[in-house]
Amino acid sequence: MTTVKQTWFSIFIILFSGSMFILFAPFFPIDETRYLSVAWDMKLYHSFIVPLLNGLPYAHKPPFLFWLINLDWLAFGINGKTLRLIPIVFSIFNVVLVYKMAIMLWDDSKTARYASIVLSTTLVYLVWSALIMFDIILTFWILLGMYSIFSAYINKNTKSWVIAGIAVGCGLLTKGPVVFVHILPVGILSFLWIPVKQINLKWYKGLLLASFTGIAILLVWVVPAVITGGESYRQSILWGQTVNRVVSSFAHQRPIWWFLPLIPVLLLPWILLKPLWRGYSFKKEDRGSRFLFVWVFSVLIIHSLISCKQVHYLIPLLPGVSLLMARNIAVNGDKWKTIKVHYPVGIFYIVIGVIILVLHFLPLKNIPDIPVSKFLILASCLIALGGFMLFLRPKSVDGLMNLMSISSAVFIMIVLMTGNALFARYDTTAISNVLKEKQDAGYQILHYRKYDGQFQFAGRLTEPIIVLHSKKAVKEFMEKHKKVLLISYERITEDINPLDYDFQQLYRGRKMILWNRKGIFDFLKP
Repeated sequence: MTTVKQTWFSIFIILFSGSMFILFAPFFPIDETRYLSVAWDMKLYHSFIVPLLNGLPYAHKPPFLFWLINLDWLAFGINGKTLRLIPIVFSIFNVVLVYKMAIMLWDDSKTARYASIVLSTTLVYLVWSALIMFDIILTFWILLGMYSIFSAYINKNTKSWVIAGIAVGCGLLTKGPVVFVHILPVGILSFLWIPVKQINLKWYKGLLLASFTGIAILLVWVVPAVITGGESYRQSILWGQTVNRVVSSFAHQRPIWWFLPLIPVLLLPWILLKPLWRGYSFKKEDRGSRFLFVWVFSVLIIHSLISCKQVHYLIPLLPGVSLLMARNIAVNGDKWKTIKVHYPVGIFYIVIGVIILVLHFLPLKNIPDIPVSKFLILASCLIALGGFMLFLRPKSVDGLMNLMSISSAVFIMIVLMTGNALFARYDTTAISNVLKEKQDAGYQILHYRKYDGQFQFAGRLTEPIIVLHSKKAVKEFMEKHKKVLLISYERITEDINPLDYDFQQLYRGRKMILWNRKGIFDFLKP
């Protein structure tokens, strides 16, 4: 009960922001809609061992998230509203576990409380806490693994290594071998945070036990999957998703420094508190901080060496960084002059509001459909939020923490409640419903070039969409079939005859067209 009492405010912030996503945000393509469609196809075809997308085996991700989605549907019926509770629940687990980890690292309730607040109110973490993606779930398993490794050092027992192994196994089932990038360096580089004389063969045996336990858990799924998934799936999951990815990942397609300019974005708004970064040192007596430094920097270096880089790959590092920041706040916060420390955060919100306002008056082709009133409302609210922060004068560190937390939650609320005109470009519900009606009427739906599964769950489609990669293939299909519609994506500025399509909408940075038969022939013209 003590943990819940100390973390209730952080949990409330996550629930509040999550509810805003449930009420106002669509499922965003291409990732969210694709993963929901995989879960939908698994249910549709009763294929709970081999994930499917558009009726075909999907080997890019393990099944843990898709199983959770199907469990949600089993409990609440097939719907979209309750699905965001999955990452929200795991986000809360992370906040609670960060609190408990801080207690274990430093035995300081103030640091623990601050760590839960920093994590739960980091803007990127708040956003990802409500998205149907793997990162928040993976973060929990990584955090549990880290907690267990440090516990193994303190308690010197086998139980902690077994729990670390379970965390590794569930992490493997969530997003594959990337979990080892986080877990293994801390264990292998233990001489950087544990006195060398305390490191022995038993320590590394424990690390091997955790690794093999995790692999054994993964094999419980992999073995039946490769047996039942067919040759193509077997090659993809055993070779394409391991050896080929490792080879291509170190091909340096993106520069080694690619993550560096993105780190400040990941740590907003807390990184704007300049005093927060003062006083860090790699002290021998502070083993908890040394442990966290090894975790954060080893993973950052490894991910920087890997060419396949995405911003959200660093989400699992946020708990470690939050713990470091919270420790510095707890130790050095009383030395700050808190009255004006938060000013850069207020100015940040004002600047974002001004930029949004100015954007509408620039000759940008991607935003002509969004009325100026939407920009005015969003910009005005953000400017007001920034002004409100400048007006307040927190006189204590606790007051500053509360102000920062509330500002993050209000920022998320403002963006979600006023961003519906922009979000409409990412909502595939309307066209998916049209596709369902057309399929029920006997039409075959063609998709020109790559299809990411954005319509299967949204429209509850029961037939695959036929993907064709050339106009020649479309023409040949048209010659053999009568009831055919075609989806393609055209430039926003392109004028299209209303008689040529059954549906159109702005979709991300382009215009999505559902061509009828007459329109398809016009589409095929050179």
